[in-house]
Amino acid sequence: MRGEIVVGEKMIFPLHWKSKKTALLLLLIVALLVNAAIMTIKFNITGSYEGIFLLRGQQGALFELKDDIYLGEAYRYIIGIDFDKARQLYYTLFTNSRVKEPHLYYKWDEKNGEGFVRNYLTGGRQILINFGRFIDEFGKDASGLFVGGGLPANVEEDDKVKMNATGIAYNDGARWFHIWCNANEAILNNALEPRFPSSWKYLGSSIIHHSEKELLMESNHEVTIDNVPLLINRHVHIRAGETYFSLVITIKNAGTGPVSYYYSYGDDPWLGNYGSSGGNVGWSGDGFYYYVGRLNTKKYNYAGYFDFGNAAIGEGQHFTRLANFIEWFGNNEPFVYFSNGPFDIPPVSDEKIPLSSNARFIGINWGPRTLQPNQSETYVLAIGMADLDPKTGFPVKPIVDLTQFP
Repeated sequence: MRGEIVVGEKMIFPLHWKSKKTALLLLLIVALLVNAAIMTIKFNITGSYEGIFLLRGQQGALFELKDDIYLGEAYRYIIGIDFDKARQLYYTLFTNSRVKEPHLYYKWDEKNGEGFVRNYLTGGRQILINFGRFIDEFGKDASGLFVGGGLPANVEEDDKVKMNATGIAYNDGARWFHIWCNANEAILNNALEPRFPSSWKYLGSSIIHHSEKELLMESNHEVTIDNVPLLINRHVHIRAGETYFSLVITIKNAGTGPVSYYYSYGDDPWLGNYGSSGGNVGWSGDGFYYYVGRLNTKKYNYAGYFDFGNAAIGEGQHFTRLANFIEWFGNNEPFVYFSNGPFDIPPVSDEKIPLSSNARFIGINWGPRTLQPNQSETYVLAIGMADLDPKTGFPVKPIVDLTQFP
């Protein structure tokens, strides 16, 4: 028995049954190799199109091919191509932006709930704000308007200098400085059991208004506390030339019975240089905080860190002298404190514990608050970089403008 390969009416060469068997075996081997390759490479195309990145695989896959990479994935990164520089060049060459005037440039992915905003200031300076571009300590990403993460060029390698441009960052025209890190947010029940944003159900997001001078965005979420569903709406408002943005968080009881909860917002910002709390001391209207302590929120509605050097532990004053701030509004008075970590609550005693850890923290806690069905509570924040008094060199909070904000 024999076969033959024919093209048109001409026989190219005879194919004996042994050759045919060998060819079929080779085809089977090739098919198996292709299938094995597909099975060992996970293709994760999110639609963000930040680039092309090859990562070490997880959950049985040898490799993962993605179109984006988040802060927290550097340990898996192998090789990649980043598209952001090309986009920035295109934006510079083909838009009508007047680079001498403050203006905004942003990218937002409504489907995945992540993006960034570049606020170009005068004199070649820039504020970069990243939202939802990080993997948290539980190995999950939080979709929506949550401060944190960075763009691939800054997070693909474990390079602390590059990671200065993550979270909220400031460029003085020469280099990047870290201003805020991934925000520590949670909603807690009466038993103080936290639900972090990565566990909230993402319901979508949208750009409400945008121009080169102003940007208004929102994201929506759902979380269940003690079997009661809560709807959470987040609005962000950014104006060109300002060193802060406004955040409005509205929590609504969407259930049929009452629910009690606490809301917490905080950060260990690594102010100045990513990866280091060295030099960070607390500040507010009553001066500097060199020790773990509580803020008098009956007198002051803002606080932050100053990269100045903690005299209480002899750090000296060879730091960046950058300052950040967070301001809260309304009659709902929170409990605000400086400490050495997110779970380090200041003691009631007069014991003096210096701010000395590598996770110097500012925490803002509201609650307990009970909501009846259809009742809601709103929290208004301004978050960003503080100015410095030209005479004293010490932090000065910018005047926050909440007009025209929803």
